[in-house]
Amino acid sequence: MRVLFAPDKFKGSLTAREAADAMQRGWQRGGWPGETFTHPVADGGDGTLEVIGQATGAQPRRTPARDARGRVREVMWLWDAPARTAWIESSQVAGLAGLAAGERQPLTATTAGLGELLLAAAEAGAARVFVALGGCATNDAGCGMAAAAGFRFLDCTGRPLDPVPAGLAGLTRIEPPARTFPALTGLVDVDNPLIGPAGASRVYGPQKGATPADVATLEQLLTTVASVARRDLGAPDPSTPGAGAAGGLGFGVMAFFGGQLRPGFDLVAEVTGLRAAVQAADLVVTGEGRLDGQTAAGKAPCGVARLARDCGKPVIALAGSVPLTKGDGGIFDAVLPMTNEPMTLEHAMQQAGPLLEDAANRAARLVRLGRLL
Repeated sequence: MRVLFAPDKFKGSLTAREAADAMQRGWQRGGWPGETFTHPVADGGDGTLEVIGQATGAQPRRTPARDARGRVREVMWLWDAPARTAWIESSQVAGLAGLAAGERQPLTATTAGLGELLLAAAEAGAARVFVALGGCATNDAGCGMAAAAGFRFLDCTGRPLDPVPAGLAGLTRIEPPARTFPALTGLVDVDNPLIGPAGASRVYGPQKGATPADVATLEQLLTTVASVARRDLGAPDPSTPGAGAAGGLGFGVMAFFGGQLRPGFDLVAEVTGLRAAVQAADLVVTGEGRLDGQTAAGKAPCGVARLARDCGKPVIALAGSVPLTKGDGGIFDAVLPMTNEPMTLEHAMQQAGPLLEDAANRAARLVRLGRLL
């Protein structure tokens, strides 16, 4: 039996490559007689550039750009010169993980750094730019990104506004720059709309530090931006699936740059040749830090499972956290948690590698005994 390990990253603990290697070590540790091979995956969230770089050979570049708090620092992106294609990861620019708790303030957070990287890619000669939309500390519908690229946000007197949520309350007009941009594609790992009960502000705002009052303010701001952008720029419907990704960056990609959205997992799977790897396997093992209700909304393990189903292969998921109620829609043949005794989240994250290796070893032994599949 050939076993394929195709996990996403375990956020805050392991990269997708580290997770795949830990799974493989654990599986082999018990004397597994068959062949094992790895194929790390991503879905447009944190870690997408690592997977893409390994698969395509695209070269890292570094450009000064502002983070979510407006601080300039060197940011890595990928450049595939023969294909004239750039790859940008929003979490590397305006990421939530790099901020201290007191810095998580979405009313004043900016996506300006993404606009600066987009300009750098254009100057390098990019014909296409892929932006992985995930892990952002922002909730500005891409207004900061657009302003850095030359868009102007104006009030009723024609006065320029600060393109962060707290500065856009009086927005009445958006003026585009007199230039063209590379074809832009946003890679999304969720299908939320921009506004409404399932929108960016209400679902993800609290995770970024928004209070209930902030959520109401952000919701109104995104509603205004969507209305003005539709009138002035011909922007799409804010209910478009994925428009709410990364605090509305999905909408910004479409509204300001005429870009398109694609499920991040689908594109990564295509670029890395995941289908062929699944077809060559007899069993697929995937996983991520937490399996929950969001897993089925576009996250990588769900994508791996669906691809495995399509190829007629059984699939097992290993995760740091597994809810007591079934949240995966029955897409996995078996789900195993990494922990088998009570422990703090901090300890589990610090020991994620050994814990994942042990979980893979337990899964291998259960498969050998015919107890898991």
